[in-house]
Amino acid sequence: MLRTLSYLNLIFAVLYFLTYLLNGNRWVVFGLLIVIVFNWMVLRNIETEQNRWSFLQWLAGLVTLLYASYTGYSAVLLLIDTIGYHYYPTETILLIVSGLLFSFTIFLQLLASLYKKTYK
Repeated sequence: MLRTLSYLNLIFAVLYFLTYLLNGNRWVVFGLLIVIVFNWMVLRNIETEQNRWSFLQWLAGLVTLLYASYTGYSAVLLLIDTIGYHYYPTETILLIVSGLLFSFTIFLQLLASLYKKTYK
């Protein structure tokens, strides 16, 4: 499950990067790069059967957690504004759904990583 979540988050990161490439700020791009690095570290630890995390992996996990919180919060605020103005363009709905789904899978992967690290 952890491997599947890691690959899914890599795909989401690339798709989200392509969405924000047109008008994204530096923090979004930096957060996406950290998500990619963290997923790569998780996949490498699975392949080498290593359960200990290095300092860099803990740091990347913390930044990934902050980025997932930012993405989910932004999606919720966008949803509230969309409902408030009664304006539902397809691009906005896709951005809201992808933001919520991406942040949910990041949280789920972080919890699965911590569970595997703690109980395996």
